[in-house]
Amino acid sequence: MTEIEEKVCRLIRERPDYITILKQAIQVEENPPNDAVREFGWEWHDVHAHPAKLTKLVSEGLVKVTYKSRRYTHYRLVDKDAIKKALKSCLFTGKP
Repeated sequence: MTEIEEKVCRLIRERPDYITILKQAIQVEENPPNDAVREFGWEWHDVHAHPAKLTKLVSEGLVKVTYKSRRYTHYRLVDKDAIKKALKSCLFTGKP
């Protein structure tokens, strides 16, 4: 299990509300709703998450800021495939 997978498993075990945020981020990255998301990344409202929760994901090294201005902050998952794998395995087995 990679470091990212371990972080995801630990996070969702401690805070299951992050499962939905990570799943939404994967979905938005795989099917960008518009050119802005495709080019710059997604915003907090694309994944239905409060910005403070995204700050937690950034500090954990799971999400990176790809664009920031006074008005916008765009994000991308650091390793979408590892996060998908972790969600699948940790949710399926229930283990960290």
